[in-house]
Amino acid sequence: MQTMHIRRRWGVAAAALAIALSGCAALFTRSTQQVPVQSEPPGAEVFVNGEFQGTTPITLALPKRTEHVVVLRYGGQQQSLTLSTVVDSTFLALDIAPGFVTAGVSGVFIAGVDYSDARNAQFAVIGVMGVVVGLSSAVVSVGIDAATGRWYRLTPGEVLIVFD
Repeated sequence: MQTMHIRRRWGVAAAALAIALSGCAALFTRSTQQVPVQSEPPGAEVFVNGEFQGTTPITLALPKRTEHVVVLRYGGQQQSLTLSTVVDSTFLALDIAPGFVTAGVSGVFIAGVDYSDARNAQFAVIGVMGVVVGLSSAVVSVGIDAATGRWYRLTPGEVLIVFD
C-alpha cells in the first residue's frame, strides 16, 4: 500500500510539472526581438516594412513571428535586408519534453498497478489522467508559443549596412 502512495505522488507531481511548464518559451522570452541596426557612416534612414523608424544607430523591437524587410537610405543610396523567421529549436524541445516525460512517468505508473486489487483501479485512472495531461500540455505549449511567436527568432539578429 505504501508503494501505491509513492507512485501516486510521483504521478501527480509529474502532471503538475507538465502543466506548470506549458508554454515554456512564454516564460523565458518575449514575442519581440531587439535588433540593432547600424550603418557606415551613421545617420542612414531606417524603414521597416515601408515605415520610417528613425536613423542609425537604432535598436528596433520587432515581432519575431513575421519576416521584416529593413531598408536603409543614405545619400541617395538604398540597401535592403530581409530578417527571416526561424524556429528556435531549444524552445520547441522545452515545450514538448515536459509533456512527454509526464506521459512516460504516468505510463510506467499504470504498468506498475496491481489490478488484482479492485482498490487500485483509482490509481490506474490517475495514471491515465497523467498520460492525457502530459500529452495535452505538450500540445498546449506548442500552440501557445507558436501563436504568440515566442519560440521564433529573427535572423540575422543584427543589421550592419556599409554605404560607399
